[in-house]
Amino acid sequence: MKNARPNSVSVLPSHHSQFKDKPVLGGDSNALGVPGSLVGRWTLRRVILVVGGVLFIYITITTIFGPTPEHLRKGPIATRPEADPYLDVPKDKDAYKYAPDRNIEKPAPEIKLPLIEKEVKNPWNEPHQEPERESNQEGDGLGTGSGSIGSNGEKPIADDEGNVPAGIDNNDDKSQDGNLGEEVEETPLSIATKARKNSPATYAELLSANKREFDYAVALLVREASLALKNTEVYSVTNKNQTAPSNDIHDYLSLSKYYWPNIKTENGLPYVRKDGHINPEIETVKDYRLLRTMIREVHMMGMAYHFTGDKAYAEKCAMRLKEWFLDEATYMNPNINYGSLQKGQKLGARTGVLDMFTIFRVFDALHYLKQDPDWPTDLIPSLQAWFTRYVQWLETSVLAKNERKGNNNHGTYFDVQIIGIYIFLGRIGDARAIAESALTNRIDIQITGKGEQPEELERKTSWYYSVFNLQALMTLARWGDDLGVDMWNHVGPQGQSIKKAIDFMLPYALVNGEGWPVENIKGFPMGDYLKCLQIAWNIYGDEKYLDAIAQLDPKIQEEMAAGNLKTISTYLCDMSTLFEGNKRGGQGLIWHWCLT
Repeated sequence: MKNARPNSVSVLPSHHSQFKDKPVLGGDSNALGVPGSLVGRWTLRRVILVVGGVLFIYITITTIFGPTPEHLRKGPIATRPEADPYLDVPKDKDAYKYAPDRNIEKPAPEIKLPLIEKEVKNPWNEPHQEPERESNQEGDGLGTGSGSIGSNGEKPIADDEGNVPAGIDNNDDKSQDGNLGEEVEETPLSIATKARKNSPATYAELLSANKREFDYAVALLVREASLALKNTEVYSVTNKNQTAPSNDIHDYLSLSKYYWPNIKTENGLPYVRKDGHINPEIETVKDYRLLRTMIREVHMMGMAYHFTGDKAYAEKCAMRLKEWFLDEATYMNPNINYGSLQKGQKLGARTGVLDMFTIFRVFDALHYLKQDPDWPTDLIPSLQAWFTRYVQWLETSVLAKNERKGNNNHGTYFDVQIIGIYIFLGRIGDARAIAESALTNRIDIQITGKGEQPEELERKTSWYYSVFNLQALMTLARWGDDLGVDMWNHVGPQGQSIKKAIDFMLPYALVNGEGWPVENIKGFPMGDYLKCLQIAWNIYGDEKYLDAIAQLDPKIQEEMAAGNLKTISTYLCDMSTLFEGNKRGGQGLIWHWCLT
């Protein structure tokens, strides 16, 4: 026997069962005064059915015999124009501030989006006929051809913020009728738009140049990284045939490059200083050369791993770092007590502290190397432990304290070194304090209001050291970007600034040093100064830097082609500067390579 369909009320919980089949409106004594014979047995279900039926009959009659709805009088929906977003809003005149000439009481007879109605004045129309442009000119994605006009020849409208699409000059000094118009306030967008419009290069040419320069830069980088990969020499402080006065083979040792044997004594002691003249005896101790080579190669191989994904570079970097800092047989003690040692002395010179300043390049490489899935997880913590001990030496040793007080490039590069280590160790507050103190301790003290660097001008190789300290100041300014300290635009009480230092050297650079005001015994090499100019152009945007780069770069390229200079490309540095180098919080990792 089939189960009977359950009563609709039986689905109610048990505490509702008392209402089953009970009158909804009551019995003979209902409060509405309706005779009980009419409603006494009506259930809730019957009431709903009756009300629903009445509503259905009403809707049917009004639909068939009632008036035509307003929206259907305009014809079939498919043939009507799209709604105008400017008109489909409440009729409040404030809502039309971006289209003041539109008649807001009447719908527009024809809607053209995103083009402005012809009766509305376009302040960006040219007063004369626009010259024809070829179809391969730079475009802005709004149409075809030159990219500055729409598909029907009319110029695109501004967006809701009043900005004009890229490629349109909204700062014409004449109105449509040819008369001198009101002065228009320049904005970053108008300035950039005007500069872009005046550029001799099309966007296609820019893309082509970017691709060529990128490929060239990476190829040079990979070539050097591949040589480093094949090198089997041991890089270690133990790889020398003499020890420091401590007799500990693990102590770093380097000889002072400007000190020579005393010709007036039989044993050559004490050594005497000849500034600007490098004693070849320094090459008898390999620690300095091996340290700098290790840092450079780890950086190059780290970058090569980043751009190629070849794990061999990452593996060789890990090996080199362990070899120099951590392995039991080859590690370096975390100090430079015997850097720039003068023979006959028991302790090194304060200037030897500078030997380690390029170490931030290793930290840069680690940002990329640690992305390798097989990168040793304990390597970076082990390196941080080593540098924790080393930075304690920098903070407490007499040599390091004296170096820190230097008012020339030595003090600047001390800051470059320690700020990089602080960031590597996560001591951001200490790093920021270094950047903040550099505003006065480095820029204000080391640069005059005219842009000279007096301490560097006293050197025999005054041009080289002026550029060298400028590189340090700019590298510090780059650290400041990450730390929220603006060194690029800092101006001291007498007008001292990094930009002034760059500008002071510029006219001499353009005439190969002619008229340089002080002694300079080794010429005017321009390679490093050109790097400074390239960074300065990207930071400050001063056109004179770009003009100078155009004059100096061909000369540098000729020197490279002749083999007089190492062939390099600063393209990766320049691009990283544009994208993040002078922005708060940017990493700028590739950028560091440009200056050091």
